[in-house]
Amino acid sequence: MGASALYHLARRGADVVGIEQFELGHPQGSSHGRTRVFRTTYDDQLYVELARESLELWRRLEEDSNTKLLELCGLLIFASRDNERFSRTLEELASAGLPHDVMDGLEASQRFPTFKLTDSHQAFFASQNGFLYAERALELLRERAIDQGAGIIDRCRVLSIEPQANGLRVKTTEGAIDADRVVVTAGAWLDRVAPDLDWTLDVTREQKVYFEVTDPDRVSPEIYPCFCEYDTSHYGFPSDDGRTIKVAADHVGASVDPDDVDREVGADYIQQMRDWIQQWQPGLAATAGQASVCLYTNTPDNDFLIGTHPQNQRLVLAGGFSGHGFKFSILVGDILADLVLDGHTSRSIDRFRVDRFLSAGH
Repeated sequence: MGASALYHLARRGADVVGIEQFELGHPQGSSHGRTRVFRTTYDDQLYVELARESLELWRRLEEDSNTKLLELCGLLIFASRDNERFSRTLEELASAGLPHDVMDGLEASQRFPTFKLTDSHQAFFASQNGFLYAERALELLRERAIDQGAGIIDRCRVLSIEPQANGLRVKTTEGAIDADRVVVTAGAWLDRVAPDLDWTLDVTREQKVYFEVTDPDRVSPEIYPCFCEYDTSHYGFPSDDGRTIKVAADHVGASVDPDDVDREVGADYIQQMRDWIQQWQPGLAATAGQASVCLYTNTPDNDFLIGTHPQNQRLVLAGGFSGHGFKFSILVGDILADLVLDGHTSRSIDRFRVDRFLSAGH
């Protein structure tokens, strides 16, 4: 979100500098790794609409930069026939007019032969979904921001943000910076910036695993979609390297301190993911390869936090993206630029008010 805000502010003529506490491209937060899901398949109208606009913005950035960022290989969702989330998602897709094909488990297996679903399952395939090349996208956003005059300081930790007569002073390990406005997109560290807003953010440790596959020709994005089982919320990606597929379990991690995270992926988790792949795609996964840990920063209601601080309109905050924010980053950065430069945005962000938990008595 910080890279996107930097890009949009620079693109719109602001004199802006980005501060990163680690090295650029670091693996300590929530955005590292080769790929992140892009989907419009939400059971919530607000996120469907935000995803649609995000898709337009990603496509525009691809065209402007002549760089491929988004692979719309489609998304196969499957679940037991009584899964309520499945039904709600179908209703939202129909209401939004988004393309999708509904089928039973046997029909899904015929269309995508690596899958062995049964007639006790329901499925749908939504074509306007896929994955983003995450590291490539972040690098491009930073490069474009710098090309348009932005500065970036990495390996620099923010110590405090203090109000001044005509702005804010950001004190860091590399000295102080005076600014008219400050945008904070600190991820798992966000609640340390504004503890007075009582967010009660829950940072969880989530794990991802890449498996070598027995037949790489069967898992290319041209013929093999992203996929998710709604009964477990486990999900996976086609191969982006011609050798492996990526799989993960969503929202199963333990709560952690972001400054003290075990970065070793557990053997039991790897086996769990192998068993899941074997259940629905028998014989596909071979040996486990690269695995990594990332952080989810979860709000109590799993909605985002985006807005200005109620006590200081010069301080703009964004976070709590609850494990599903990356796809929206291109849009969130533009919203943050709206708030900084215009003081408001035309996008629907009322649900994301940064003081909503304080007012609710949490």
